[in-house]
Amino acid sequence: MIGGRWSRPLGPALQMNRGTVDCASPMSMPAATTAATVATAVPRFMTLDERVPAVLRKAIEEADGCLQMGFTMGGTACARLAMRTIIHMEHADLGDYAKSLAALGDKHPAVPPALFQIVGMLGGGDEPLTTEALQALIAAVKAIVYELYVLAAERVERLMYVHELVEHLKRTK
Repeated sequence: MIGGRWSRPLGPALQMNRGTVDCASPMSMPAATTAATVATAVPRFMTLDERVPAVLRKAIEEADGCLQMGFTMGGTACARLAMRTIIHMEHADLGDYAKSLAALGDKHPAVPPALFQIVGMLGGGDEPLTTEALQALIAAVKAIVYELYVLAAERVERLMYVHELVEHLKRTK
């Protein structure tokens, strides 16, 4: 077990020799962070949330599974399919991949532009990616999905909570 903040098992692409992450205590992280520690600490966005639409989860899970088994052609196709699905679901399809990514970025300015640059570099074309490039593409797709379907929903929840508190204040005055 690796001590860390995250309590979920690692995704299939990262489970290879790392086991699961246990978060019995926030103090389980070492005081000095080393490069090896950072490499094993898996961020939340790498685990797909239930708020991610099922069609996207399936494509990303397939990409992860293919990567884990060394099937870079299948993994590349699934990761690219996930990105095309996001573009379609977000009504940003302009017929050209680069223009569609730009439209998606314009529609969702909270998503870091670097993520769209990465999927622009790795997500186009028909050739299979190397294992390392596929791992980067999957991570970028997961980060975009997390921004669009998890953080956006959490932002709405936070705003609604604050709004209800303010409304309650108005009623009690």
